[in-house]
Amino acid sequence: MYTDEIKRTSSTLINEIISIRRDIHRNPELGFHECRTSAIVSDFLKNLGFKVYTNIAKTGVVGVLEGKNPGKTIAIRADMDALPIAEENDFEYASQIKNVMHACGHDAHTAIALGAAKILSGFRDKISGNVKFIFQPAEEGLGGAALMIDEGVLENPSADAIIALHVSPLLKSGEISIGTGPVMASPAEFDIAIYGKGGHAAQPNKSVNPISIGVSIINMFSSIIPKTISPFESAVLSVTSFEAGNTYNVIPSQAVIKGTVRAFDRETHNKIYNKMHSVVASLTSLEGADFSFDYNLGYPPVINNGEIAKLIANASKKIIGEGNVKENPEPSMLAEDFSYYALKVPGAIFNLGCGNPCDESFENLHSARFKLDESCISIGMEILSQCVLDFLR
Repeated sequence: MYTDEIKRTSSTLINEIISIRRDIHRNPELGFHECRTSAIVSDFLKNLGFKVYTNIAKTGVVGVLEGKNPGKTIAIRADMDALPIAEENDFEYASQIKNVMHACGHDAHTAIALGAAKILSGFRDKISGNVKFIFQPAEEGLGGAALMIDEGVLENPSADAIIALHVSPLLKSGEISIGTGPVMASPAEFDIAIYGKGGHAAQPNKSVNPISIGVSIINMFSSIIPKTISPFESAVLSVTSFEAGNTYNVIPSQAVIKGTVRAFDRETHNKIYNKMHSVVASLTSLEGADFSFDYNLGYPPVINNGEIAKLIANASKKIIGEGNVKENPEPSMLAEDFSYYALKVPGAIFNLGCGNPCDESFENLHSARFKLDESCISIGMEILSQCVLDFLR
């Protein structure tokens, strides 16, 4: 229903939406500082005649499209924040802000949602119900979704469903993937400090070297997942930082290990934490060192609602064809604070392919050289629009 009209409208405004995306990419802003981006979003929505609410969770924006007749409400969520990464791309719209970059595609998410808003504004007289556009700050580890919910973005009118997308360079433009149940993991961050006894490097027998202890801990960590977690469960433990000392002839007194654990439920996290703690306690005690261990659990896992995932899959087939919709892919160990919305109302997030079909080179999300094929933008706009019209009949 309305697929041809959606595509015609999309083709007339794609250049405008790409221009907005490039402007946002050129001027990225970190979490809770998306002031310029928020102004672009709110002005665009006001010009469409939406009800617009600003300064939610500091920099969040909500726009509401009210249909001609009463009915259900569906929400579309887009995140706006960038990452503290120095961009290494050299295209003309590369980041102009030092050490800040849209390396996770949130500039595209924002632009796609604005495009869908403009497409759907043309269907106002055919819609029974409401479409709520949620532009969220601070997805990248700061939990902006929880603050947006606390400030009432799912109310007035109450959302009956919520959908979102995330660009994926693992898929080519023109493809999407959508799963049901657990689709993205719950992350935890750990910080381990090892307190040894510093001294002269020429007399290691008079010191307690936290570096050698740290190396032993890291080596033991590599066996925790296969020895602790069932082959039918999924988890990842990655050490991402090991810092100690700063010169040649001094054994330092302290070493710090940092990293992340990803799993799909709290019980698995508890198993891994207990095993990690046991390893650290045992090895430090054996060498006469002390330690501190912080394990901070982050977002809950993303659990896609089956009916909303089916809605997205069916709508996508109308836009890109059945063969380009990959259903129930392997769950991802990436994390997303969309999980907070999906805990409150039936919701689902899908992966929108953004890899260039003509380019075999690959740069992943969070890479300083990440770039997306902009042809994915029109596809994202069209799928979101089709989802809304199908949901509201």
